[in-house]
Formats: sequence, C-alpha cells, structure tokens
Amino acid sequence: MKRKPAFIPVCILFLLIISCRQQPVFSQKTGVYDLVKDFKARPDNKTDNYPAFVKAAEVISRAGGGVLNIPKGNYYIAGYKIIGGDKKNGIDDIIFKNCNNLTIIGNNSTIRVNGSFSRNKDTRIKGLPYEYAYTHTVCPFKLVGCKNVLLKDISLYGEVDRMRKQEGVVEGISYGVFIADEEPAEISSNIVLQNITAHHFAADGFIIKSNGSGITISNCRSYCNARQGLSIVKGSDIKVLNSSFDSTGKTGAYGWHAPGAGIDVENEFGPGLLKNVLIRNCNLRGNSGFQVVTTLSSENVTIDSCFISDPTGGYSDALKGVGMYSLNSTLSNSVLFAGIQVDLADQIYKGPVTQQISKNIIYSGDRLIVSSDFSRPVDITDNILVMLPKPRTDAYSPYIQNTNCVFNRNIVVVHADRFKKEPHKITALVQFVKEAADDFWLVNWSDVPLEKQNGFSFFTAMNDSRNTRNQFCAPGARVSRTEFFKTGILSATQVNEILSKEFITAYRQNGLNKKFLMQANEVRNYAKAIIATPK
Repeated sequence: MKRKPAFIPVCILFLLIISCRQQPVFSQKTGVYDLVKDFKARPDNKTDNYPAFVKAAEVISRAGGGVLNIPKGNYYIAGYKIIGGDKKNGIDDIIFKNCNNLTIIGNNSTIRVNGSFSRNKDTRIKGLPYEYAYTHTVCPFKLVGCKNVLLKDISLYGEVDRMRKQEGVVEGISYGVFIADEEPAEISSNIVLQNITAHHFAADGFIIKSNGSGITISNCRSYCNARQGLSIVKGSDIKVLNSSFDSTGKTGAYGWHAPGAGIDVENEFGPGLLKNVLIRNCNLRGNSGFQVVTTLSSENVTIDSCFISDPTGGYSDALKGVGMYSLNSTLSNSVLFAGIQVDLADQIYKGPVTQQISKNIIYSGDRLIVSSDFSRPVDITDNILVMLPKPRTDAYSPYIQNTNCVFNRNIVVVHADRFKKEPHKITALVQFVKEAADDFWLVNWSDVPLEKQNGFSFFTAMNDSRNTRNQFCAPGARVSRTEFFKTGILSATQVNEILSKEFITAYRQNGLNKKFLMQANEVRNYAKAIIATPK
C-alpha cells in the first residue's frame, strides 16, 4: 500500500533548502562520510582522486571530526606538490586539522600517489651545501592538532620506484602518514595507526612529530622507503607494536637518503620533547642504514622482544645494526643478526645514566657489540653472543674497551671458523671495563671432526679491567689475566649441554622464534647453576 506524502510546513521546507545550499548533502547521518558517495571518488586506479580526498579532509576538519569510510578499491592521486619556482602549483598534502574524534576506515584499500617525476636541483639555501628540489609527492594522511584518532586498514604507495633525482638532491617532504604539529597550539594526542602499509615513499613511510602524547602504531608495515621506515622526532608515550620495518633504501633507480633506518628515534626539538618510546614485537630487517637508532637527546626508549637483522644477515658492522644512544634506554629479549653500537663520536655521553642491554641473543660475523673510546655507562648482562660461520678473522668479538661498562653473565660462543685461518690469536676484547663477572667463553666445534679441533683456541683479552671475577671456559681457552680462570674450567658435559641447544647453530632466521628465546633462558639458568656451585 502506497503512503501519502507527509505534509511539510512551508517554514521548515524553506530552512531545509537554505541548509542544502550551505553544505554538501551526505548519504549517511551527520558526521559519517563515504569517500565515494559523498565526495565522488572513483577507486579505479586511474581517476585523479586528489579533489575528493581534499574535499573530505576539508569537510571533516571544518566539522571538527567524524568518520570517513573509504570503500575497498584502488585510489589514485595524480597531483604532486611543486612548492616553488615558476611552476609552483598550490597542491598540498591531504590535511586533517583540529579534529577531535576522527575515524578513517580504509577497508584494505590502496592509495597510490603520483611519483612519476624527477626531483631536480631547483634551489639552495644560503650557507648550506645541499641541493633542494621543489617537487614532492602528496601525503595521503597528514594529521595536525588532532585528538582521539583511529586510522586503519589501508595500503599507501608512494611510487618512489618510478621517481628520479639528480645527484646531490636531499630528501623531500614525502610521507605516507605524517603526524605534524608545527605550532605550539597544535597538539595531536591519542592516535592509533592500525594495519597500515606504507611503502615506496621518497622520505618516510611514517613520521611522528607531535606536541602531545599517546601515539600507537600497531600491526603496520613500512618497506622500501627512501629515508626511513618510521621517524619519531617529537612526542611522548609512543608505542610501536607488532609491526615491521624493512628494506629502507631499496627503491630502484632513485636510491636512498641517509640515515636509511628502519626506525629512527631522533629528538630534533630540544630536551624533554621526545620521551617514553616502546618498540615491542617488531621486525626490523634489511634496511640500508641502522635497523633502529635512538639519539642521545631522546629519553627512555625500550626495544623489547624484537627481531633485528642487518642487510647481510649478521655480517655487517654495527653501524648497520642497532645504535642505542638515548638516555634511560633498554634493549632486551630480542634476537639480533646484527651488531650493537653503544657509543659514537657524535653521541658522546658522560653522565651517570646507564644503558641496559640484557637477555638478547646476538648473532654476528663481525664485532657483536662495540663499546669503546667514549666511556658510555652501559650494563651488558645475561646476553648470549653467537659468532656466525665464516666471520671476519680480523675483528674482535665482542669489541669492548670501556671504563664504564659492566659485562656480567654473558655467554660468548665463537665459531670454529674463526680459528681455521687465525689460530691462537686474540678473539675477544673486554678491556678496561668497570666489572666483568660470571661470563662464559666457549667455542663451537660442532662441524669440525674431533681430530681436527685445536686444543687451544679462545683467547680473551681482559687486561686492565677491574673486578674481573669468575670467568668460565672450556679446557684450552685462555684469558690475559689467567688467575681468574683457575677455578672456571668447565667439564665437557657442561660445555655440550650449552652448545647442544638448537638456537646456537640456527644461523638463518626470519623472525622472532619464541622457542629459541625459551632455550636461551634454559641456558642462562643452567649457567647460573654452574656459577652458584661451590668451588
């Protein structure tokens, strides 16, 4: 049965007409928008959707927040920024500004931004030796002064693999997701980035520059970006969870920009403006620079339960591994196929705050851990350091010459390959340290026939170290202060019990293996029992 049209008073009808002239007509209730229905986007991977995204961001920002639904599909943004010169075009990023309660649902769509252009030597800044280009890709999601934000389920492609640049041109303003508080009044807080992939951008996949706190990156991936997988330059209480950052710098003909890290925690704005960063259950692999680096002026960075592998799977130097320079910081419960750089010339710290490196499994064919020259206070405790096959024969593993280092309860396993070409040579340095106690020094001869095994092989230089007590080793190993080894000779049964664990010879891994972490804890507990046995 057909219903009769409802009667609408003339005054109400007039108000409805005026209202419709002043704002767009939306297909859903107020505050909920659809990119296709309300802003005429077309997810066909060829239509220029820049106007649709800009309009959506303007409307939602003007409303102070809302929900934007992006129907599943492939969206193309043809415009790119030319920010100066005679071809300046006025195109900008997609900016969501001053939103309170903003939700953007991507429905596993892809946004592709145009990178098919060349970044040329357009300009220079007086007094600086760098060349700058005017051209940059559009950032699909730039958040400024936004609070209570959820952005999820979307893939962002920056097309740097289709881009070119002239030699010497520095990185541009090209990001997948940018939390961008420029003015003091702009405070971005309580933001969750969830299930987002950002790849092939000419700068960073993600960048956090927040005047606020409470930023969480969860279940995200960033790969093949030219400068960084993730840059954190300002903010507090930032969590990076269950995410991966790999292959930074692998962009094709475009190349890459330093530092080329997986994650760069780099305070650029002054004391106290970047603190409390947690990186947990993340994969950092194959990045051209550091896999993760934290600068001295950053505070309280915790890296926990991560898998970290340098571009060579453990054979690069520590400058391709982990650089831990931030104050009050910890690296723990992680598996590394990479070295750890504790101190560096441009990150010198002379204060009392101690860096903590504990309960990690570290595989390396190079130096394992490097700490020397700058006397950074560091506590290296309860780690298992495993030398990879075919290591550098001219490298000390570990390489520690630090008067403020505590090196306790570590188990160092040197591969027999180290001695095939350089037998009876110094293998490890733990010199001048503040304390070295209850360490184990072993050689893995598992792939060498018994008749070909050297009796004397491991030589640890521990001269001029203070408080060096209770060092443990297999028969035949030596240390430069032999008086500390008289009661620390292990039996064959004890050595075999440690070296028989599967993780000791698991030289190729692709992710965090909890079984291996459990085995490592079993070895630590076994070693503690040996230490506790009365002599």
